[in-house]
Amino acid sequence: MRPKVILFDLGDVVCGFRPRRRLAALAAACGVSPEQAESTLYDSGLVERWDHGLATPTEIHHTLREELGYPGDMAALHQVWCSAFEPDPRMLALVDGLRPPYRTALLTNNDLLVMEALPEVLPEVASRFDALLFSGRLMAAKPDSAAYHRALELMDCSPDEAVFIDDKPANVAGARAVGLTAIHFTGAAELRTTLDELLQQ
Repeated sequence: MRPKVILFDLGDVVCGFRPRRRLAALAAACGVSPEQAESTLYDSGLVERWDHGLATPTEIHHTLREELGYPGDMAALHQVWCSAFEPDPRMLALVDGLRPPYRTALLTNNDLLVMEALPEVLPEVASRFDALLFSGRLMAAKPDSAAYHRALELMDCSPDEAVFIDDKPANVAGARAVGLTAIHFTGAAELRTTLDELLQQ
């Protein structure tokens, strides 16, 4: 069956992912070291919980105030949280070339705070996609099969009507296991060639 939907990972596919930038910005705002910020977020399991939708943006903001003394308002936190992402103009142009006839979506392991902030802070990214399918929204993270099934349900398509692109082999394998055509991302030029061949079949 001919694909109808193209699903893209966000970090290190559509955007470069620079988590150290976020940690540095958060640490500077809180007056702590990046190492302390990293330990608070990751060693405690907070990020994993947030990526599974177990906190709203307001709750994440509150936790950062309680645990790290974050002084900023939500608008400032949006800027901090999205500082980890660096849009790739080549990928944005590639997505533009697919719409229409294909519908596009971001299928990414990220929390609800990123999903809320992206249209505001990086509208040049968010506006190019018909849906933002974040793990925080899906309540499941790749490569869990539930993440793909819920994404397909929201896009109203079957596995054989979707193509999925990710830089992590485990996520590609997880998508293939539920019947999606999945492409391991290694670069914009290579992806363009692969998609041209696939979509012309």
